[in-house]
Amino acid sequence: MLLASLPHPGYRVHTMKMTCRTHVGLVRRNNEDCVHIDESGQFAVLADGMGGLLAGEEASAVAVSAVIQGFAKDPRSGLSEIVLGAHSAVQAHAHQMSYVGKMGTTLAIWSWHQGEAQYCHVGDSRVYSFCHGVLTQISCDHTVAQRMVDIGTIPKERAHLAPNQNVLTQAIGLPGTCNPEFGTTPQRGRLLLCSDGLSDLVRKDALQALLAIEDIDTCADELVMAALSEGGRDNISVALIDIE
Repeated sequence: MLLASLPHPGYRVHTMKMTCRTHVGLVRRNNEDCVHIDESGQFAVLADGMGGLLAGEEASAVAVSAVIQGFAKDPRSGLSEIVLGAHSAVQAHAHQMSYVGKMGTTLAIWSWHQGEAQYCHVGDSRVYSFCHGVLTQISCDHTVAQRMVDIGTIPKERAHLAPNQNVLTQAIGLPGTCNPEFGTTPQRGRLLLCSDGLSDLVRKDALQALLAIEDIDTCADELVMAALSEGGRDNISVALIDIE
């Protein structure tokens, strides 16, 4: 699901280009991803819903809508306030739909805020930077596999073999509180936000090669095609930001 932009005033950078894509993939019937970019507001948000069909699709849409409304209400709002607002919005929707404990979503947000390039994420939708030909994963997955890596149970290179590797350790909208990860990104170069429909299927070296494509729209198209060529077994969403 792709939502229209809502322009609003805010801190500016010299030159910025954004684009996004979302694709249902080759296996799923519904697209439970939701992605939105706003060049004038200088933020991007991506969510990958969980809970299956209606629950996942609605969870991601509610979270992204809450983020958009948060930025529109007050461009000076911090990411912490905005993401916790999205968490509360999905919880309220789950209660209304009698989906409590069954509706959740990942969330990845990037914004230019008070002179800094900032990100926030919950779940396993990722934030990458691509600078000087090098791809770097900035966010850290909130998954069982990553927790096992963190405590030393398995080495990082074998994380993809861990049992229940894709089970999330936290998500937006699930009962209780969430603990988002916050940080800054490079203020120049290319940034990628993506759902696991891309990162699980396309190897890092292939992602790095594709992100070198100069034209931002062609790059986004090729990223989606790469995931489809690897089976497209999940929804695929990407948001690209070029800062010059």
